[in-house]
Amino acid sequence: MTAFRVGIIGPGWVSTDRHVPSFQQIPDVEVAAVYDRHPERAAAVSATFGIARVASSIDDLLSMGLDAVAIGTPPWSHAELAIQALERGHHVFCEKPMAMNIGEAEAMAAAAGRNDRTLTISHNFTFSRAGRKAERFLRGSPLSYASAVQLSSAQRRLPTWYRDLPAGLLFDEAPHLLYTLLRWCGPLQVAAAAATWQESGEPAVVEVLFSGAVPARATMVFDAPVSEWHVTLVGGRGVVDLDLFRDIAVRIGSDGPHGARDILRTSASLVTDHVVGFASSGLLLARHRLRWGHDALIRSFVGACRGAGSNPVPLDEAVGVVRLTGDILDSIGVGVPASRA
Repeated sequence: MTAFRVGIIGPGWVSTDRHVPSFQQIPDVEVAAVYDRHPERAAAVSATFGIARVASSIDDLLSMGLDAVAIGTPPWSHAELAIQALERGHHVFCEKPMAMNIGEAEAMAAAAGRNDRTLTISHNFTFSRAGRKAERFLRGSPLSYASAVQLSSAQRRLPTWYRDLPAGLLFDEAPHLLYTLLRWCGPLQVAAAAATWQESGEPAVVEVLFSGAVPARATMVFDAPVSEWHVTLVGGRGVVDLDLFRDIAVRIGSDGPHGARDILRTSASLVTDHVVGFASSGLLLARHRLRWGHDALIRSFVGACRGAGSNPVPLDEAVGVVRLTGDILDSIGVGVPASRA
């Protein structure tokens, strides 16, 4: 099989820690070129990962006969870069947030359709080991409710540019919770949202109620002392807590009459799942092989580009996340940026 050749645009931390290793572990895939507006960074990434070519510009990169590009630049550049690559005949893997507003997102989706190319947005956590485990446990069990909680500490490694986004970390990080809820609950609408604010003008706490076939809510705390992201799914067979950062799914089956033995049984199940999951994730992390779903997602993206499967992140889901983000911003009084696409 002819090698599938990929170019990297914006080789920051996510690209080098998640995207490049995930592409390079797939047989017959070559990360063939890299571009960054800081040439010295592109050269360093080229040397570290054995990438043959360093492009001098976006146009140079798109002239190298590549099959696809992976975009890891700040969100305000996603639409322009993705549309340019799609119009030049490239498949595109793009980091979240997909775009700055619904107009840009729809323009990206239209460009993908117009050029018959695959555009996949990095909704990685739904492809994580924890996400796949939850699917197996809840398969055939109708969901009745979902709740997402995000605690974010400013002491954690954060993008240097996040304060340039509307509502800061809310805009950058909320898509993870939103796409996870959409994947499990189906279409959602913002029923109500409220925020409190830090002295910096960024949100401190944002709470959102969603309406839909499966009701849901999300709570995001951006000045927390710890960083924890959890999504709780309530189904007919039991409850699953997705610990996104640790890539652990903790399952709790029905506790029946809620007697002492039932509580002991469900408690033992909870503790066992957490200990086994922590050990498994810890081993992968120690071996530098924990990818939080990027590996499975990127493998599916390459397969879709080659005609072996559909887009792993349907564009209606990706555009829906952008729409929900905009609706949340509107509800808490933050303006949505004008379209640049």
